[in-house]
Amino acid sequence: MNQVRHMLAICIALCAVSEFPATSLSAEEIPATPNVLMIAVDDLSDYVSILQNHPGIKTPNFDRLAKRSVNFTRAYCAAPICNPSRVAIMTGLAPHHTGVYQLGDRLSRSKPALAAIALEENFKRHGYNTYLTGKYYHANEDHWLPKARLDAAWTQRLAPFSNHEPKHGPNRIIGGGILSIGPASIGVESMPDTAIVNNTRAWLSQKHDKPFLIVHGINKPHLSFVVPQSFFDLYPLESLVLPETPHDDFDDIPESVKQTFLKRGDRKKFAQIRKTKNGWKEVMQAYLASISFCDWVLGEILDALDASPYADNTIVVLWSDHGYHIGEKEWLHKRALWTQTTRVPFLISVPGMDTAGENCAAPVSLLDIYPTLCELCHLDQAVPQLLAGHSVTPLLKNPSQDWPHVAVTSHGEGNAATIDARYHYIQYADGSEELYDHQTDPREYNNLAHQPDLNSVIKRLAESIPKSWIPENTGLRKRTTESQSDSEE
Repeated sequence: MNQVRHMLAICIALCAVSEFPATSLSAEEIPATPNVLMIAVDDLSDYVSILQNHPGIKTPNFDRLAKRSVNFTRAYCAAPICNPSRVAIMTGLAPHHTGVYQLGDRLSRSKPALAAIALEENFKRHGYNTYLTGKYYHANEDHWLPKARLDAAWTQRLAPFSNHEPKHGPNRIIGGGILSIGPASIGVESMPDTAIVNNTRAWLSQKHDKPFLIVHGINKPHLSFVVPQSFFDLYPLESLVLPETPHDDFDDIPESVKQTFLKRGDRKKFAQIRKTKNGWKEVMQAYLASISFCDWVLGEILDALDASPYADNTIVVLWSDHGYHIGEKEWLHKRALWTQTTRVPFLISVPGMDTAGENCAAPVSLLDIYPTLCELCHLDQAVPQLLAGHSVTPLLKNPSQDWPHVAVTSHGEGNAATIDARYHYIQYADGSEELYDHQTDPREYNNLAHQPDLNSVIKRLAESIPKSWIPENTGLRKRTTESQSDSEE
């Protein structure tokens, strides 16, 4: 364990000077057949150093990747829950086109869903080898996408992983036995995410006769928040900063929304944790430790790429499927349309790009990944008229240029949000609304939806709310209910 502490300390100290190998390429001279390494992270919010939303967070490898990337600082998921978000990313189709809204849903028999071609299949059709490991779809089971497509696209199955219970047993389980936190009883070398890294390292060390797409899913920081002790040591309880939770924060949100959240088990769980001495700080510590473990895993992946023959010809894309509340709005979960649940880390690195290391504040969506990779890799866009996103290649060339699009995210059938350069608008299925001005209120404490002088803003943003919704398709598995454990997600 001391070795892990030493490695992490060295990484933090040296990341400031770690640079991507120089090439002579410009952004306009992307190779005709670049490789792609896509890194998908599970339940990672904007608590990373590159997004500056939590003081004291230690994520040096996110900083390292950002130096070779454009860092999209206002990127939003397609849905704030794993399955619909991941299906949207990998098909390029929004949830209201596929009927995938919840954990147990599969693609519907709607025309858009039937016409969809999964990202990895599209790469395979264009002559790429595809390697997929870890969590990329929600459960990586045959019924999440039609079986024939999976068999045609997959070359590797999910590396086994499980959530390890805390070292000290039940006394470290918080919130009525639902939330497991604490140091793992195993070392970093035995963590499931480490085994998954070994798959990617092996693929990168091989000689490939074709360009490749590697999709690598990192499991942490998903629950349980259980990682080796060395990562907990980075965050002493006494130094932790907790989010502000104004007592009147819920006073101005729609009554129907208020009642829904007040009744949900995750809000009650958080209330119980707050009553426990240091309970909230312990949860925060465990989540931050899990993020730093995720960062360590990312460093291992980048090391493998940089040591391979493919470092100069591989596009790297990193995203998280959605955000996460650790007490914001007195909420300990995802499944909401506020910024803390929908804003995510999103980085794209193209070898030789002139804009490496720059930030882009345009409101973009993870739905933009599919068309962007098609353009960067010179692939035909599968059914382009159905893709919900827009290629961000213009922003890779000039991160500060005007971006005419809004980001759209949804949760469940009929509930959606649109985000532009300044405002975040939410419209629920019952017609109730929220509006937040990120210029004056980035934490979203004040709902402005009923201010008459902002009616034109609401009208403009509401135009991007989906007008029709494919009925939910629950597929082969009983839909997860709110009362079930988050560990099932």
